Amino acid sequence: MTAREHKTANDAKTPIILAASGTATAAADTYQRIEASCRKAFPGHPIHWAYSSRAIRRRIQARTGDAPPTPKQRLDQLYQSGCRSAVVQSLHLICGIEFHHLVWEAARGPMEIQLGLPLLSTPEDFESLLGWIAAIQPSASDEALILVGHGTAHPAWMAYALLAQMMTARFGGRIVLGQVKGDPSPTVVADRLLMGGYRRVALRPLMLVAGAHFMEDIAGGQADSWKSQLSRRGLTVAPVAEGLGAHPAVIEIFMRHIAAAMQSRPLDLT
Repeated sequence: MTAREHKTANDAKTPIILAASGTATAAADTYQRIEASCRKAFPGHPIHWAYSSRAIRRRIQARTGDAPPTPKQRLDQLYQSGCRSAVVQSLHLICGIEFHHLVWEAARGPMEIQLGLPLLSTPEDFESLLGWIAAIQPSASDEALILVGHGTAHPAWMAYALLAQMMTARFGGRIVLGQVKGDPSPTVVADRLLMGGYRRVALRPLMLVAGAHFMEDIAGGQADSWKSQLSRRGLTVAPVAEGLGAHPAVIEIFMRHIAAAMQSRPLDLT
C-alpha cells in the first residue's frame, strides 16, 4: 500500500506534526512542497510544523522576534486545544540525536502518539533513495557526483556508512558520499576522483533542504568549504542548490512512513 492509496475513516482528523530540524533560510520553500504533498496524500488531517534544532530556532527568533515551536511545544498546544492523539512524522534523515529527543518528548507526554520514522529507516528506504540518486547521476563520462550529508557522532552514523557502501556497489566510484562532520574529507574525495579520471563534479547536499550548511560548509566561498577544497585539487565544481525535499521521489518516502505510522501502535516506553 502506498501513501497515496492509504485511506482511513476513523482517524480522518488526527493532526500530523511534521518535525524537522528546521531552516532559517529561503530553503523553507521546500517545507511548503512537503506540506502540499502531505495534504494531498492525507486529506482532512490538520498539518502542523515543529523545529527540533535549537540553533535554528535561535536564529529565527533573533531575526523575527519569535521562534517556531519545538515538537514538545507543538504537542502541548494541541493537547491544550483538546487533542488527545497525533501522528508525529520525523523529517530527519537518520535515527540520530534529534530523532531520539523527538521520541522521548513524544512518549513522555499525555497524548497518544503514532511515530513516523526518519528518511533512512528500512531497506526499502535505502533502495528508494538509490533510485533517486540513479535518476540524478551525471551523464558525462568525466563528471562525478558528490552528496554531502551532515554527519553525526550518534551511533546512527552507521546509516551513512551503509548508504556509502550501497552507492559504491551500485554506481562505482563516480558517486561519492561525504559528510560535513565526518569522513572522508574533501581532499581524500578529490584525490580518489582524479585518480578515477573525473575532472568535473556536481556537488549536492544530502540534506532535506539546501540551507545554511549547503551555502556555507558545502558550496561556500570560504577556504574550508567542500567547494573550495575540491577546486584547489583541480576539480571543476558545480554546486546544485537542491535539498532532498525538493524531489517527489524522496517526499514519497516520508509519505509512506506517515501511512505506516497511522497503522502502528501508539508510543509506549514504559
